[in-house]
Amino acid sequence: APLEGGFATVQHSEKMLSLQDAFSYEELKDFLNRVYKELGKSEGALGSEKSPTVVEFVCELKIDGSAVSLVYENGKFVRGATRGDGVFGEDITANLKTINSIPLRLLSKNGVKIPPRLEVRGEVYLGKDEFKRINKEREEEGLPPFANPRNAAAGSLRQIDPANTARRKLNIFVYGAVNSMVPFISGQFELLKYLSEIGFRVNQNIKKVASFDGIRDYLEYW
Repeated sequence: APLEGGFATVQHSEKMLSLQDAFSYEELKDFLNRVYKELGKSEGALGSEKSPTVVEFVCELKIDGSAVSLVYENGKFVRGATRGDGVFGEDITANLKTINSIPLRLLSKNGVKIPPRLEVRGEVYLGKDEFKRINKEREEEGLPPFANPRNAAAGSLRQIDPANTARRKLNIFVYGAVNSMVPFISGQFELLKYLSEIGFRVNQNIKKVASFDGIRDYLEYW
């Protein structure tokens, strides 16, 4: 979305892109075929002796909320921003600090490595029960109800007064990081495990699969 003013502008260290959708299994197969072609492999084909694994995919649930970037320096939360136009976002650090599930300091127990600078990406959302509670209050005050939880979450993040954000009890799932900042992590599944270990809230409904059938089974289950 375009920047609207009212907040300081910050540049993301790496672009925050939107996801590409697939609405059928045919489109999913097209995606997989492009991946296999780029890697020079066919479905289920083994890699080299050095890397004898099949091409693996991590299936995750897409949470419908508002994407944010969280920056940590020496394990301390120093800046949070909206996705904005993907290159520049709005500094909403004060509002993000009101979300209890965003750690202000990362855990480094059991020798887990914390990079000097870490930028993670996550989805801030509003739970359905909280959405219903807020709309009930708005109706009692004679205000129009929010149309859906996604818009309500986005609007809550852009409150000028952080106290207004705090009253709406937002939540977050972290789903990624700027890869160059975690070179010691080998893949997405391992990244999600690592992020959970150092204190981030990660959705546990994930599964690593190695074929179209594995992805389809995950989709059919949900």
